[in-house]
Amino acid sequence: MISLYVWAITGIIMILAELVLPGGVIIFLGLGCLTVAGGIWAGHITTMTTALLTFFISSLVYLLALRSLFIKYFEGDSSIQNTNEDLDSINSIVEVIEKITPYTAGRVRFRESTWVAESENEIQAGEKAIIKKRVGNKWIVSPLK
Repeated sequence: MISLYVWAITGIIMILAELVLPGGVIIFLGLGCLTVAGGIWAGHITTMTTALLTFFISSLVYLLALRSLFIKYFEGDSSIQNTNEDLDSINSIVEVIEKITPYTAGRVRFRESTWVAESENEIQAGEKAIIKKRVGNKWIVSPLK
């Protein structure tokens, strides 16, 4: 025998859990549980197979039909941030580890690592340089004056 109270309490707990674990999915599973509880109460659901089938189908219908409506009226927090790390690196000051000349690449220390760097000017090891742009895996730098 399937229990009306187990389905109803599980549905209420899932709906309340949405307040703690927001994501917009658990509430629809809770509504599916409450649908099964209503079907048991009305006498339409008498077996566990019917209860599970009703749960899966009703949860899916609620998810597909109501989620976009919920998202429209209950917007979550959103922010647009810079995802191009190169833009954050431009104009950063780096230390030259290996000599850089216009014809040979050298190395610079940046963010606790060393990187291949090129420049139109000669920069000696130990001097400071400023990052101008990135080409592939190389930083293009110029001397810091």
